[in-house]
Amino acid sequence: MNKVKEILVSTLALCVIAACVTGALAATNMLTADTIAARTEEIENAARLQVIEADEFVKQTQDDFTYYVAQKGGAEVGFVFTTVGTGKSSGLTVMVGISAVGNITGVKITADNETAGYTDKVEKAGLLDSFKGKPAKPMELKVDVDAVSQATKTSKGVLSAVNQAIEQFEAIGGARKNGQ
Repeated sequence: MNKVKEILVSTLALCVIAACVTGALAATNMLTADTIAARTEEIENAARLQVIEADEFVKQTQDDFTYYVAQKGGAEVGFVFTTVGTGKSSGLTVMVGISAVGNITGVKITADNETAGYTDKVEKAGLLDSFKGKPAKPMELKVDVDAVSQATKTSKGVLSAVNQAIEQFEAIGGARKNGQ
């Protein structure tokens, strides 16, 4: 009978501790959620500014994707799309800026699961910069852009993500909307 009592007391004590810790974590989350969201938005806007010049980014949703309308002086100057490709590993997240007239303004890798050094190789070799100024039309490796030696799969993943962004641009009527 004593053993049962000890087990019940221990179980009750653990439940009380777990409830207190859960409550503390929930309270901390409630107190910091807005700050975390604001910082995340600030970081994402800084990344958007690296792919297109704008004063403001307005979030839009279409079908199954979200994109941002880039505005400068109140006028629409372009769009920012974030897509995910698969390079050597899955999860190669790429942000693409496309101007209102349908040219790529910038490409940035914002997250990846690639083997260490592969995304640095494609950045240093100029793959991301090679997209700038190109029309937002589907592209092919070795035709429109060159793969980076020793990072071919990462190059293909970046190109795949850029092509997804171009598809999204076309889905929102980008080319038609801008008289092309």
